[in-house]
Amino acid sequence: MQHRSKKGISSILGTVIVLAITIALGGLLYAYSQGMFGNLTQNVNVNAQAQIIVNPSTSQAYLQLTLVNDGNVNVNITSVYVNGQQVPNFNLTSLLPGQTYQHVYLLKGVYNAGQYYTIIIYGTTGVGKQFSVTLNVLASETT
Repeated sequence: MQHRSKKGISSILGTVIVLAITIALGGLLYAYSQGMFGNLTQNVNVNAQAQIIVNPSTSQAYLQLTLVNDGNVNVNITSVYVNGQQVPNFNLTSLLPGQTYQHVYLLKGVYNAGQYYTIIIYGTTGVGKQFSVTLNVLASETT
């Protein structure tokens, strides 16, 4: 009787190779999915701070506005309203992620220190999605 010898890799070595290939393919799939789906998640986060400052001797009021884009998409601030009236001389402002915008505007109308006023900031993302930020601000006097 003739005895044949079987040549091949051991079962342990075969298991290690299959495991290595599985881990490598899983890593590639994970990297692909993060790159692909990471761009689909748009985070709009505009932090706004505002002050209304009233000069009691001239009765003029000023809006001091600070906007910070803490999201991961570009935003366009299209308009700002104080108590339903559009802030005069406001121009379209674009903010990249991480960018800050500050400006002081002269307000039209009568504003009284010690009263609360509603400020609404309207904008769109780079792809046209609309958003708004609403603040209630206590007007104060200049010193």
